[in-house]
Amino acid sequence: MTPQALHTPHTPTGTGAVAPEPAVEPAVGPAVEPAVGPAVEPAVEPAPEPVAAPAVEPGTSGVRPMNRPDSGRFRPRRLAGVSRPRTAEAVAELVRTAAASGTPLHPVSTGRNWGLGSANPVRDGATVLDLSHLDRIREIDIRRGYAIVEPGTTQGELSSRLAGTDRMLNLTGASLHTSIIGNILERGVGLHRPRAEDLAGLELVLADGERARTGWWPSPDGAAVIQPHGHGPSLNHLFTQAAWAVVTAAVVRLLPRPQSVRILPATFPTDRLTEGIDTLRAWTAGHLVPPTTKIYNPVAARTYGLARADGRPGDAYLAHLALTGETDVTSALARCLFARLEEPHCPLAQAPSTAADAQVHAAYAGNGDPDDTLFRRKTGGCCARCLDRAGGLLMFLPVVPFEGAAVETAAALVDAAREEGTARPGITMNVLDADTVDHVVTLRFDPGDLVSTTAAHRTLDRLHTSFTAHGWPPYRPDIDHPRTTAGDSGLHRRLAATLDPSGVFAPGRFGPSPHLPH
Repeated sequence: MTPQALHTPHTPTGTGAVAPEPAVEPAVGPAVEPAVGPAVEPAVEPAPEPVAAPAVEPGTSGVRPMNRPDSGRFRPRRLAGVSRPRTAEAVAELVRTAAASGTPLHPVSTGRNWGLGSANPVRDGATVLDLSHLDRIREIDIRRGYAIVEPGTTQGELSSRLAGTDRMLNLTGASLHTSIIGNILERGVGLHRPRAEDLAGLELVLADGERARTGWWPSPDGAAVIQPHGHGPSLNHLFTQAAWAVVTAAVVRLLPRPQSVRILPATFPTDRLTEGIDTLRAWTAGHLVPPTTKIYNPVAARTYGLARADGRPGDAYLAHLALTGETDVTSALARCLFARLEEPHCPLAQAPSTAADAQVHAAYAGNGDPDDTLFRRKTGGCCARCLDRAGGLLMFLPVVPFEGAAVETAAALVDAAREEGTARPGITMNVLDADTVDHVVTLRFDPGDLVSTTAAHRTLDRLHTSFTAHGWPPYRPDIDHPRTTAGDSGLHRRLAATLDPSGVFAPGRFGPSPHLPH
């Protein structure tokens, strides 16, 4: 079964209720005025731009080093050029040209895949397909709870457009200047659920330049209720963490904005890590807390004010227990949790309220901070636009069982992998469900110091080796450790050969891809 043919978007005629800003504890500032106007913004496509001369910056000798650094300081890649199309039709023309010439394309949304390679391809010789100029919010439907966005649309832009409505975007803990589509396709993790669950439909350009759609799209002839899996085989996630097409738009599901948001900060000492994790797992399995808890090791906890007087990491882990919903519900759950935290044998204790401040509450309420305060705290003050240039950052993202013993083993593996001279990594754990927790291991280094940079990369190599040996490989690969083909099935290879027979898209990025003709 192939993706459905592209058709003209339908503009819904219904309107949705616009609700006031939810109650947020602590207060995050004055209430935002409700949005004025219809709850549905029409999908108006401007006339396509000429596609004969898309913005392409060729290399001076066929290939050249990338003209901007990446925060991870990975091996420099040599590029055939950089293309910046402004329309989906321009993308299709570039794809047809690439297929004919044998020059592969490396699509990026905004290129802010920090710590994993940013906008760099895995292999030399590709043209970077920079989609940041495809940045329109084509449609918002408050009543049915979706938005249609393009790859260059950032989470800050969409969250701003939703301010004052009773819908919100599932924000992540990254910068507001990051792409919504890019993070969904990487299967990132939001504050409320995995970003893959936000996906309802994709608009694609296939390897032969044909445009197609998968999943659910608003249509006068289709289902009125959002059904991401549609009828028959579900095709959306054939194109997440895959290099078989270029995504030029997506239908993104919006969450109901909660009436109340309460983030309860709790701590537990490092010598009670196993007990603390097992307690949080029991609370998650028993529905005392939702599967959205964030757990920070002592290094990462400094972002939220838990540190020694001299700024060094303390000796406690921090957990953010997120309660959202009606005020009566969050209040009742908070009372239960406070009582549990007071029990004599509970390994967790209530943390100062400042460890979950107004910026934290605002993010869970779907209100993006235009100053990127939390992000700047995590990066030592570096902004989204300067991180690739000035930062030294590597990321390692394994998935680990949500068990105290497993999490303690993971912490020991991280410590054992540290090369001499490497700073102690920050670790953020995102609870995905009662059985699974992903880890975001952050390696910081001085990008101007070769010794520091080399030590960080050696540490990253060791992390890949040790975690994979335990059966906990990273769920998002970086460009120096791309996904190998060892575990790929014959079906995977057959799909790659069918959808991208010439290897046009991001060779080596996700699993097997046929060799390009020379």
